[in-house]
Amino acid sequence: MKAKKILQAFYYAGRGLWVVAQQERNMKIHLVVTVAVLMMTLYYSLEGWELAWIILSTFLVLSAEMFNSAVEAVVDRCGEDYHPLAALAKDAAAGAVLLLALQALIAGIVVFAPKILVLWR
Repeated sequence: MKAKKILQAFYYAGRGLWVVAQQERNMKIHLVVTVAVLMMTLYYSLEGWELAWIILSTFLVLSAEMFNSAVEAVVDRCGEDYHPLAALAKDAAAGAVLLLALQALIAGIVVFAPKILVLWR
């Protein structure tokens, strides 16, 4: 029975990923950027720490977007009337995504800029 429960948990988690990827515009943007970044990791020779930093940054942004989508869904489910706490919850979740996206951008610049600049010299 435990194996079945574990498989169900993976099924629901996968379904959550799929639904968010299908329905949320920002997740689609993050996924396109992720594919581009992962292609760059294949093109450039990255050291272990560089690859780890890029992968960690990417997964943090995608995870934050999943949490943001969950917060938005719960807040929207609670009602359509404006409430300052509902706005705060949505804005804070979006702000977390923004912070991690900026961190990922910085990681990308630190890792890829020196490699790209070598090609221009």
